[in-house]
Amino acid sequence: GSVRGMSDDDPPPPTLGAYTQPVSTTVRECQLLFDRGCVWAFSLHREEAVACFQRAAEADSACAMAHWGVAFANGPDYNWNESAGFFAAAAQHAGYPSFKVAADALERAAAALTDESPQRERDLVGALALLFEWPVTPTAAQRKVAYADAMQALAERPNYAADADVQALAADAVMSLAPWALYGADQAPTPVAVRAKAPLERGLAADPAHPYLCHLRVHLDEMGPRARFHWPSAEALRRTDATDAGHLLHMPSHLDIQVGDYSAAMQANREAISADLRQLARAPQRFSIYSGYVVHNMEFLAWAAMLAGNKGAALAAAGQIETFLDEARLASNPMLPAFFESYLATRPMVASLSAAGRSESRRPQEASVARSGARAVWALGGAPLAAPARGRAALPLAHPLPSFRPRPGLRREGRRSGGPGGAGGVRGSAHADGAGHAAEAQHDGRGALRPDRSCGARGGALLPRGPPRGELGRARRRRRKVRRDAVRRARRLPDASAPDVRRAARRAGPPRARRAAVRGGPRHLPQERLVARRAAALPRRGGARAAAEGGRGGAGRGGGGGRRRGARELRVRAGELGLGEATGA
Repeated sequence: GSVRGMSDDDPPPPTLGAYTQPVSTTVRECQLLFDRGCVWAFSLHREEAVACFQRAAEADSACAMAHWGVAFANGPDYNWNESAGFFAAAAQHAGYPSFKVAADALERAAAALTDESPQRERDLVGALALLFEWPVTPTAAQRKVAYADAMQALAERPNYAADADVQALAADAVMSLAPWALYGADQAPTPVAVRAKAPLERGLAADPAHPYLCHLRVHLDEMGPRARFHWPSAEALRRTDATDAGHLLHMPSHLDIQVGDYSAAMQANREAISADLRQLARAPQRFSIYSGYVVHNMEFLAWAAMLAGNKGAALAAAGQIETFLDEARLASNPMLPAFFESYLATRPMVASLSAAGRSESRRPQEASVARSGARAVWALGGAPLAAPARGRAALPLAHPLPSFRPRPGLRREGRRSGGPGGAGGVRGSAHADGAGHAAEAQHDGRGALRPDRSCGARGGALLPRGPPRGELGRARRRRRKVRRDAVRRARRLPDASAPDVRRAARRAGPPRARRAAVRGGPRHLPQERLVARRAAALPRRGGARAAAEGGRGGAGRGGGGGRRRGARELRVRAGELGLGEATGA
């Protein structure tokens, strides 16, 4: 609905879906703005959330939850916390974030509560008051523990077991105690992760499509075992009706990219970028901190495209970053250059990992200090890491960087699938390798191969069926040598003929087997087993053919001679491979 104070010249309001959290107010405008503020807060666009909550409080100053929302949106979250300098930034008297603004809002919320106010609102305001202090002291971050304990106690009460919003706030408070540290090196959940999972499960049981519960569940799972990813939460965000909440649209790609579904990851980030740019056009004055999420979507799109082998899409995403992070935006807030300048190295990074890296790296660049810093760092420090893509010696890497040559060995099933979010592509599947890492998918002009969701984590990752690229090169050279040696041995036989030489070459490794090995699939076997299996049939086939030739009057070509010659070739071949003579016996 329309909001008071909007003129006909104002841009249309954002589409934030049907989410609502009823609060104590009789003013429809206040309820509408409060709901919008909640969705923006759940999407971590906290600046916009503060503006909505403040307007809701202006519409009805007696609404305690509107003031509560102003304070909540000025607090830390899973992404922005003490490790990223949140409490230092929140020590200001005004603006965003500000603990002074939050503390004043909580005072107004407490004053708005009456004896007739719902107990739920009293509990939420009382718990949030434990988080803030003014002035901010060096121990301000420790107040998160008291707030998390209070919210966890509320969420465990029977009367809040089916309250999805209370469960989401409790999970948010607990997860913020250990941001991005919810699993150990062995992917075992930490005590904080175990605490956070309980309210998430209770809340999702009450409302499986709650935007903040689904958002937090993706964050909880993304650093854990892939087999335990909660895909219903990701799919709920992919289908959300809050089509202008860009960060919610982006979140499924945190899981997509880990299972090799690069097409879905690219599509999710394209939709998120479009939504964020629409909101930027509506309210550019409240976009300083949230700019980091927009650039994150663009860089995420670039990496998904690189892993999919789509150099064009990766370079286009790099261009979006350069257009978005212009000099005016970097200068709009003192924090932005320190946080975002490194994203400007995306283009040289993409170029260095592509076959056309030299020409792209020579593209004229602007001579600004902010831009040249990241590019210089990449050019000096990153070039040795990307050297494998250009065939030069490189530094050893724990995790190899991707190149734009699609990895072979992915099986196409030839079945189209629109997939979630309408992303097209060809569905493929592959067996898991020992490490369990997702392999790059081949780009077919419409997106990457999609994972088969019938097995494993979300159906299983796109993993290579055939040997890695280096193994393929060595296998090809080994097969060629085997064929050459077989041909030479056949030519040295006293009674060798042209058909004998051709048969020896075919038995050593026919081109048909080589093509099957390159494609991967169930027919692919290691070279030793493949040759041993084919060699085991040599005496029988050689003897039968020689007997037939002998029956037609061929002198010296009796069945016994052919059988002995085939057995001799088998023993020689088995000895070369170290398989012993019993292989073909």
